[in-house]
Amino acid sequence: MHVKSFLVGGCAAMLVAASASDALAQGCILLRQTAPIFGTTGSLDSDVGSWTITFNGRSSIADQHYRGSVYQAEREHEQTYVVNRQNSVTATVGYQLSPRVSLMAGIPFIESSWGIPSPRTGGPGARANENARGLGDVTTLARFALFNPSTSARSWNIIVGGGVKFPTGNNEATDIFPDGNGNNNVERYVDISVHPGDGGWGAIMDFQAYKQFGRITTFGGGTWLANPRDTGTASRGNMVSNATPSNINTVSDQFVFRAGGSVPITNTITATLAWRVEGVPRYDLFGHSNGFRRPGVTMYWEPGVTVMQGRHAVSFNLPVGYYFNRWSNPNSGNAGDSTFPEYVSIVTYSVRLGGKSSAHTVPARPASDQPATPRTPEVIRPGEGA
Repeated sequence: MHVKSFLVGGCAAMLVAASASDALAQGCILLRQTAPIFGTTGSLDSDVGSWTITFNGRSSIADQHYRGSVYQAEREHEQTYVVNRQNSVTATVGYQLSPRVSLMAGIPFIESSWGIPSPRTGGPGARANENARGLGDVTTLARFALFNPSTSARSWNIIVGGGVKFPTGNNEATDIFPDGNGNNNVERYVDISVHPGDGGWGAIMDFQAYKQFGRITTFGGGTWLANPRDTGTASRGNMVSNATPSNINTVSDQFVFRAGGSVPITNTITATLAWRVEGVPRYDLFGHSNGFRRPGVTMYWEPGVTVMQGRHAVSFNLPVGYYFNRWSNPNSGNAGDSTFPEYVSIVTYSVRLGGKSSAHTVPARPASDQPATPRTPEVIRPGEGA
């Protein structure tokens, strides 16, 4: 295996990570894991006609409360903290249409829960969990390389992409749980972070770039999911039987950016270190931004390793958060608080099929993380229990 080919493959594998999640940052502040195909296979393969099948798993537990960028230690002392669990598996199919153009589609399955003591004075033993699972929002993406990697001698390239997010995931999930006082245990809408989908059609804007310096490859990239739809379903806690809900969820934009470097350790192993930022903006690029959202941002240091053997590749990534900021509510300007995960676990398996040979020495790049569709950072409003 040539070092140059390995570097290009390793770079593409790590260029853009869930989501990708759905964000990649999970918890009360949530980057949708079902969103744009963050971290799926790249566009630097000259083996026209090859297919790549990728399975990406992402898991996180968010229980660290922040108001703005200030940690709310009192929530832990009072035992009133929210616990938000996020698990997703995304299957992505990619096809190399030409040396410069690749196509892909991602199908996620989401399982998540959100829980807070009800009543709050009851402590963890009174935690009322809200659960949802099911198909997430399907995404499609096309990427185009500025230079043909099979003929260009350049040590760098830029790849741009665009795609569509389909509202296939359920954004009206319900469960049976009590109100904030621990009473009236009836069917209600779950928290916005728990819904498998966000309820809107989305436009995906994507870019990647890399530059080789000897054995080291530096890379950068980002994906923005634009959701033009204004509002979706009723917010958390509204009873399903209530025809006039007290508040409505937004369908927010989401973003993820990533930059770092990779270096081959052996002929089959590549190590990476990246800086990652995931979040939900206060206002969308297009359309109105009414309704309930939890805008905010999380920054991570993300070590990772990819093992390649023949047509197969496995990646392990562990983004570790170091900066959390729950931005103020877009409509009222009031501060909100949200929970964030201290780290996110990401595992990816990828296999390459077809092309010029069925036994490739450099397999298609695995995702370093899914989320392809970020999920959204979210905020807990007064009276909604965070």
